[in-house]
Amino acid sequence: MKKTMTILRKTRLITIIILTALILTGCYNTLLPFRIPTKKPKISENAIKKDIPKYENGDLFAYYRFTKQKQEQLGLSVPENGYDSLMIRFWYSYPENLNQYAELVELKFDSIGKTSADYIKMLNFFNPTRLYEKVNRHFDTIVSPQCGWNTLLDSIQQFGITQLPTQEFLPEYIEINKGERDYGNTFMTICIEVSTKNEYRFFQYNNFEKYKNIDEVDRLYRFLLFFREQMGLRENDKGWYGEEITTGNTQ
Repeated sequence: MKKTMTILRKTRLITIIILTALILTGCYNTLLPFRIPTKKPKISENAIKKDIPKYENGDLFAYYRFTKQKQEQLGLSVPENGYDSLMIRFWYSYPENLNQYAELVELKFDSIGKTSADYIKMLNFFNPTRLYEKVNRHFDTIVSPQCGWNTLLDSIQQFGITQLPTQEFLPEYIEINKGERDYGNTFMTICIEVSTKNEYRFFQYNNFEKYKNIDEVDRLYRFLLFFREQMGLRENDKGWYGEEITTGNTQ
């Protein structure tokens, strides 16, 4: 009888722990010893052609999910619905620890000739329990290229930024990593979204120093150096590719 009561108490205790854990997961800054991931982002069903990378098992890339989480928290529009002329979002992630610094630069080129660049600096909490990034604080401002909008757009076209493939699908990347993905690092990750009237694309790059001999990686790196300097953004960590640049104002 005592043995049965002990088992019942243990069962109740385990049930209470599980229920408490489930309630606590409502707070995205709460860490648990087991994983309860968030729902996958729902992709808009419309006539827009979409290029969104997936793993071999069909799951969406983790950084695509993080991007959509931050997009919702920041109250941004949904680029998968298309854009009047051209929208490009540059999401910078610096995944060194649970509290992470992040940035977003959103460029808009409208068909009526209107242009804009919004810059958002964020302090996020990465919750591995939920596979979730929580934007705890953010600072929004407007920036503009020192070189002028025409020169910036010409540079985007010259470097072929809007048509870059996802790094993990590059043949040279696959060869270097023998078919595996190089996610065991904490280097800056850049995710780029491109939205036009008929098409949406998402792609990501990471560990620029290791892959600098790959043409697409080098092109994106050289463009980002130019881009950040022209937008007056702070210099990236000096080790991200081994070259320093001098910027104007810091944001």
